[in-house]
Amino acid sequence: QNLVLLVLVTSVVTMPVGCAFYMPAPALTAWNKEDKQDKKRGVPPKHRPPKPPKNPAYPTKQEIALALLEEFRRTHPTLAVQRVLADALYGTHQFMEQAAKLCGTHVISQLHQNQNVRFRNTQISLERYVTQSPGVPQRIRIRGDEEVTVMVSSARLYVAAHHKKRFVIALKYPDETDYRDVVASDLSWRTVDIVQGYTLR
Repeated sequence: QNLVLLVLVTSVVTMPVGCAFYMPAPALTAWNKEDKQDKKRGVPPKHRPPKPPKNPAYPTKQEIALALLEEFRRTHPTLAVQRVLADALYGTHQFMEQAAKLCGTHVISQLHQNQNVRFRNTQISLERYVTQSPGVPQRIRIRGDEEVTVMVSSARLYVAAHHKKRFVIALKYPDETDYRDVVASDLSWRTVDIVQGYTLR
């Protein structure tokens, strides 16, 4: 159980503009717990209990976030939104498409390294792609502070889970050992603009 927050970031102020309580469906929670135990015991999938149907009384975090965005746009229709930023939990095809439609703008999120992308007509994991395409140094400014050098690798790749091409960027900060896999909905943006927009979060 936790809260889903919608936060507005401007050049002069940062403040929450939407909040909703999230609670997982009890039946799904119980199924997940039992399914994990069955996997540890080596129970084959066909002998495990089926996943319970979705209960509309318990919306997902993605559905809650989209509802908050829709309410915000309805309340403030004239406010120009430059981009929507969300963490990896919201880096799904459905969320990115609907958020872009609601706000009429660019959506930036993250992918998981085990997700598949198509590179040179071959489907490989994002982790393998990043290993084959190491980043190059790039100077950026994080949250308006002093400039830092980050490692950046970018390409417009077909993301299998999204069934379409996305702007994918591998980003590594100076104090990190692993890359973050940033994904953007708008293919027309420049790499530096997406990276700079992502670091505003």
